Amino acid sequence: MAPDAHAHSHGSDDSRGALALAAGANTILLVVQVAGALAFGSVALLADSVHQASDVVSLILAVGIAVLVARPASSRYTFGFRRADALGGMLHALLLLVGAALVIREAIDRWGGDHEIDGLGVVVIAVAGLLVNGLSAKWLHGAHGHSLNVEGAVLHLVADALGSLAVLVGGVVVLITGEPRVDAVASFAVVALIIWSAYRLAQASLHVLMDGVPKGFDPAELRDSMLADPMVVDAHHMHVRTLDGATVSLTAHVQVDTQELHEAQVVVGRLTTMLAERGVAHVTLQAECHPCDDDDC
Repeated sequence: MAPDAHAHSHGSDDSRGALALAAGANTILLVVQVAGALAFGSVALLADSVHQASDVVSLILAVGIAVLVARPASSRYTFGFRRADALGGMLHALLLLVGAALVIREAIDRWGGDHEIDGLGVVVIAVAGLLVNGLSAKWLHGAHGHSLNVEGAVLHLVADALGSLAVLVGGVVVLITGEPRVDAVASFAVVALIIWSAYRLAQASLHVLMDGVPKGFDPAELRDSMLADPMVVDAHHMHVRTLDGATVSLTAHVQVDTQELHEAQVVVGRLTTMLAERGVAHVTLQAECHPCDDDDC
């Protein structure tokens, strides 16, 4: 049995500070957007507010996850708390879909009604949203330190910046043409963006929860790399997964061409180093000196 190779990244203080700063700025923007949507009568701005609310939840969740993931494993949670990221992602995706459904209903109700929209007010708030989300994404991108958790928050902010851009375009068209239905069309565009974001988030979260092979890793290639060692006869019962979407874990049984325990440990140590160089941060190998007689070997 080999020792594990650990190379976890728990997120730096800089990334947590940037997350907290972005969460504060986006919370203020959310209040402004909701007030503006009600005051100016814009359903597109209301749609963008739903997406903005998801941003605030996502950022607060990201801060909590960064703190939670940094906690060490315990006797009760021997793998630590890394799955909180994927569980939070699934809940967040569900809330996004609920919000999208509410906005679609509001947009349909307003489509045939006589509804006035303050195009200038919508444009001003849309510009504010574009700036806040754009700057927040820039702050986090500079501080994420290759953290998948923070990188997801960055992508969410970029998507919301695009939503603000759609609202901005709709507001400008309303100013020029005076046609209020353009606002509803813009809201549908934002809803489409929300649904797409929810789908991608749910897909990525489910892949982690179901122990899917991380993107960019091929179990067959990793097995071939182990078999390339002259002392390795076979590799089986191999499983590749990630607990948090970032840290890759591999477990396997390795048949070695030796009866000596020390020599087997040397081989396993060599394989562990090789796999770590290929991005597998958590390696657990069981050395065996006899062929596997299980049916699934």
